[in-house]
Amino acid sequence: MSVVADLISESMLKRFRVDSTEDAQGVVRTEVTGPMGVRLLSLKTWRGSDKKIHCELSGPFKGKFIKTVDAFLAVINRLKIIAEKNGKIFHNLYNPGMPSPAAMRPFERKLRTMAEKIVFPATSTLSVTPRCPCRCVHCSADRFITPDRRELTLDELKSVVDQALDLGVCTMIFTGGEPMSRPDLYDLIAHVDKHRAHAMIFTSGVLLTEKNVARLAEAGLGSLNVSIDADTAVTHDDLRRMPGAFQKAFDGARRAREAGILTGISTYGSHETVNSGALRNILEIARREGFHEVTIFDCVPTGKFLNTPEVRMGRKDIKRVRALADEYNEAEHPMGVTAQAKANAYDGGGCFGGFAQFYMTCYGDINPCDFNPVTFGNVLEEPLEAIWRRLATHPEYAPHRHSCRMQSERYRAKYVEPIRQEERLPVRIDRLPGDGTILPAVEA
Repeated sequence: MSVVADLISESMLKRFRVDSTEDAQGVVRTEVTGPMGVRLLSLKTWRGSDKKIHCELSGPFKGKFIKTVDAFLAVINRLKIIAEKNGKIFHNLYNPGMPSPAAMRPFERKLRTMAEKIVFPATSTLSVTPRCPCRCVHCSADRFITPDRRELTLDELKSVVDQALDLGVCTMIFTGGEPMSRPDLYDLIAHVDKHRAHAMIFTSGVLLTEKNVARLAEAGLGSLNVSIDADTAVTHDDLRRMPGAFQKAFDGARRAREAGILTGISTYGSHETVNSGALRNILEIARREGFHEVTIFDCVPTGKFLNTPEVRMGRKDIKRVRALADEYNEAEHPMGVTAQAKANAYDGGGCFGGFAQFYMTCYGDINPCDFNPVTFGNVLEEPLEAIWRRLATHPEYAPHRHSCRMQSERYRAKYVEPIRQEERLPVRIDRLPGDGTILPAVEA
């Protein structure tokens, strides 16, 4: 009897529908229905007076999901609250505030993964332009940029946004180049259905004028990260090759906070910044300024430094970054720290590329992440879903890896080292020797 019931459950899951609504009190009700509108599961989610997220389940599928929901709540309710806005709780800048219909999208993603036996993305990072007023020494996007190709039009980008939402994405990140170099960025942000996803940008901060910030807020931008490369203006501006970039970034972030946009700093850990104290100094500056979060990326060999593996941090450096993140997250002040050294580690989420996220170049190429030089297709040539399915079922990406692939010697030997310095990125993964083919000669 239980076998028959399980078969019926699997059949109904393959044709499910999820609808979430929010009432005036901020209570979110999510209904999961099967064929002919049969109710499979109902969830009622709310924020309690204890500032915890609570959820009640009912319906015939309750037993199938109650442990999953309880485990999720146990994790979420242990996290530091970095901000509260419009009755929503934010634990980081990368996810929708809770409770909200957008915050329930990961549950929909879980259902779809169960039904189709492959993962679907939660986050998309879309480059919208190669243009940028800075000329960073360490630009990770530099080798993706070529004058021979055009950036996607607004209509093409809107189509990608819609396709990403339909895949299950609940966090829509826009980057560049400098995304604010694109005049129609505001139209693109406004196009994101905030009922389904949180909108975010990564920016140098140099174009965060009062007028531009007001337009970002009006378009519904939820959060932004300004990139800060050093703990002094002199060093930061020198690395960015733009005088005044440091001060403009901090001034712009203040304007964004005043407009109700959550703000963070994105920086990176390296042997030098960790051991000189510069990384700690950046965290202290961020805390004093009132930023909601700092993201510390590992210094990964990518972009201009793709073929320079020695820039990677050592194990001791990684341990110090993890300890620094723990120290700030356990402190009483509200600012949080997200560290790649923890998020992509064995005790975190592992490698997100091709598992929970994808990156699109400004020309439409779909890569596992913005640090990764391989691509699985282009949205101008085929639907995003077809490309994602190719990525998610590829022998390298179908198994979930518990650490960052771009820091893996195995992965780099197979998919990075064969790429020559003069090669324009990204490279189709099936053209690499690791996939059984040989790269064609590069024309002089």
